[in-house]
Amino acid sequence: MTAWAALVDFFKRYATFRGTSSQRAFNWVTWFWGVIYLCLMCVVVMVAGLGTFFGKRGNVATESSPLMGTVSFLIVVSAIIAVIVFIPNIALYTRRLHDAGFSGWWQLIPMGCYVAFAALVIIFHIDKASSSYNLIRWIPVSVSIIFSLWLTFVKTKFNSPYI
Repeated sequence: MTAWAALVDFFKRYATFRGTSSQRAFNWVTWFWGVIYLCLMCVVVMVAGLGTFFGKRGNVATESSPLMGTVSFLIVVSAIIAVIVFIPNIALYTRRLHDAGFSGWWQLIPMGCYVAFAALVIIFHIDKASSSYNLIRWIPVSVSIIFSLWLTFVKTKFNSPYI
């Protein structure tokens, strides 16, 4: 499957939780959105860095509102993209899990890590500056990355009950 065909399939079957998606289709779409988010974050960092550099080094001290406006705009664009692809990503992960011979409910493991992290922060009032926050904040991200990598490399199970 080509990259374009995988993206078309991704949006055509945006709410289809039955059936399977091939390993190639999953890889094209997952890593495509990963590169998009990485590029967006690089733009945010570059804009923030350049704004800070020129704001402090210029002849006239500038206020940070234009810089924050640009960063806020890029964050809003990123959030809109995330909302648009949330349901299609869940459907894609479900179909890929079916292709590998697993139930689609397995994707609750990484989602549950994020919920558990948020609950820990809220219940124990963990401050962002504390060492425990710095220790546990990477656990859900790591679980998500490992889960995506596992789905990237796990082979198709041809006698799966979900096919």
